[in-house]
Amino acid sequence: MARPDPQNEIWDKHLHPHLRLLLPSSTPPIHLEARLYLPLPLPFSLTSHINVLGEYSTVPKKLEDLDDGLRDGLKDMGVERVVVASHPWGRLGGSMLDPVITSHLITAIYHPYHSHTTDPSTLQGSIPDPDSTAVITYNVRGVGLSGGSQPWLGTGHDPDDLADIEKIGVGLLGDSVREVFRFGYSWGSLLTILAPFPSPASIPLTKTLLVSPALTAFKGITLLSSKKFPVALREHQKALGNRPIWMVWGNKDEFTGPSTYTHFANEMGSEVVRGIEVEDAEHLWRRDEGQKLREIIRDWLDS
Repeated sequence: MARPDPQNEIWDKHLHPHLRLLLPSSTPPIHLEARLYLPLPLPFSLTSHINVLGEYSTVPKKLEDLDDGLRDGLKDMGVERVVVASHPWGRLGGSMLDPVITSHLITAIYHPYHSHTTDPSTLQGSIPDPDSTAVITYNVRGVGLSGGSQPWLGTGHDPDDLADIEKIGVGLLGDSVREVFRFGYSWGSLLTILAPFPSPASIPLTKTLLVSPALTAFKGITLLSSKKFPVALREHQKALGNRPIWMVWGNKDEFTGPSTYTHFANEMGSEVVRGIEVEDAEHLWRRDEGQKLREIIRDWLDS
């Protein structure tokens, strides 16, 4: 579940412009380190606060320290869609800087033409407008600058934390937000599904994508949890208005065998899970398989 080798592409080596934050968790005073990726061009009022390409580190800003100019600038951007992304297990080195998030997800949204396998002419108008899409991701407790620690069994406060980060991110971007999507990778898929479903009146969550959920590991992690992954998955799908949850995996995944994924998807049913198996892809989505994942992400965004 650790991050893959760097790829030989510019967008894999640098982060898209973003705002680095320290946001309150579901149990203050613990704060969680977060990054809010923003569409371009940036308004002048935001440029002095934003990490530019190539910068992995500036001093993160606490929510209470954001001045009115910055808050107004975020709302004035007119962001219509927000993707909330959750990373692999922190106990095994996972963080919000995992390339599946910083490279594949971000590239699929903001740089859809950056692909070896896709004809750019087929992408015109095929994905949500990158000029009105934001991505918020964060480090769970005990990872990076996030306070607290991760439990070895169970998920602790992590699902509630995701819901709070989602609420804060949407709140910062204002009333222009029309859709919210959840994206979970590996262990992050568990949090994506276990996190409380928001009220449609406040947060219009409309679609969910799970990448390489560690199904075998989930059984152990949720051993002491009140709700198991399959039950939560069905409830989540119903809350999405019976839209299927997308789930993609590689047939060479090191943590979960393809037969396990196929059996799980069949057991859930096509109305609950839209399962997609990618040939030769491993858990870390290196090289050409990473390009295939980007294309699936674009299809999901357009679904």
